Amino acid sequence: MIQLAMDKSVFTLLLLLVFAFGNLEAQSNKKFKSKKRTSKREIRKRQQEAFDKDDSNAFNPKQPMGARRNDNRDDLLWHNETANTVYDKASNISLVNPSRYGLKPGLELSSVILLNYWMPNIYLKKRWRNDNWYVSSKHGLYSATPGLNWANNRNYSSIVESAEHIPFILSIKNELLISRLIMSNSRCGRDQPYIIFTGGIGVDFGVPFGESDLTEMKGHFLANRSPALIGSGYTAYAKLRADWQMTPLLMLGGGFKYFRGDFSGNGALEHNMELQTLILPQFSFSLGYMLSIANYTDTNSVGILPFFDLTYYFGKRQGRQKGLFGGGMF
Repeated sequence: MIQLAMDKSVFTLLLLLVFAFGNLEAQSNKKFKSKKRTSKREIRKRQQEAFDKDDSNAFNPKQPMGARRNDNRDDLLWHNETANTVYDKASNISLVNPSRYGLKPGLELSSVILLNYWMPNIYLKKRWRNDNWYVSSKHGLYSATPGLNWANNRNYSSIVESAEHIPFILSIKNELLISRLIMSNSRCGRDQPYIIFTGGIGVDFGVPFGESDLTEMKGHFLANRSPALIGSGYTAYAKLRADWQMTPLLMLGGGFKYFRGDFSGNGALEHNMELQTLILPQFSFSLGYMLSIANYTDTNSVGILPFFDLTYYFGKRQGRQKGLFGGGMF
């Protein structure tokens, strides 16, 4: 009996030890799992803190996370001499180059504001295609009559030589432009320098409304344009241009234009180069020159004209959805 009682006591003790050990192990596993879950939360918390401190975009280190940093326009490389148009309801105002306004997608109104006192002018550009190739036509009206009268009253003989009859002269421009955008690197999320090539042909002619004794203007940049300005005939031209975004803030553009028409020598070649930089997100400064080579009367065969320009951009760029599904980004 004593032996049996001892066996029962040992067996009971063993059961208590097994139960206690099992309970201890369960609590240990529970604490371990609890610590493990806490560890994951801590990791996520640290990751979020690091993310909040750094707003860079993993796809584009120069742009913060999110769909878009702001609504600043990104169409500045498309010079007025290219086949593209400015955004709908966006615009830029320039001193020397044409000021432009987007009437609607693919339709642009422009004018050289500085010349309007001497030569009122207005142009309309219609973009017909904007996939791999950009195709547009440009049409305009202008009149040099106010400037001719102004020059005649001040005896500027290189422009008007003692004219007695200066009628109203309406000049008409028609131009066809084709541009091709070339990307240097197609990888997503990088600031990509790119080049735009543009070719174009056009013709300007003038129609005098009345008797005129105006003669050809003298000098480079005037003689080859005088048939349309004084209403004595036409000037046709062909041109090639390239625009290159060297950096996000620096753009270089230039080209050649060859003229044929009813002027002395019947032919002239012009070259221009322009360097443009963004001073502020909506304000740019340009510096360049124009070079003319021609056999005009009473002048040498080469002429050069330096220039600078200030341009202010306003209006927002179009949304991504409109560009992808609405028929073009510009």
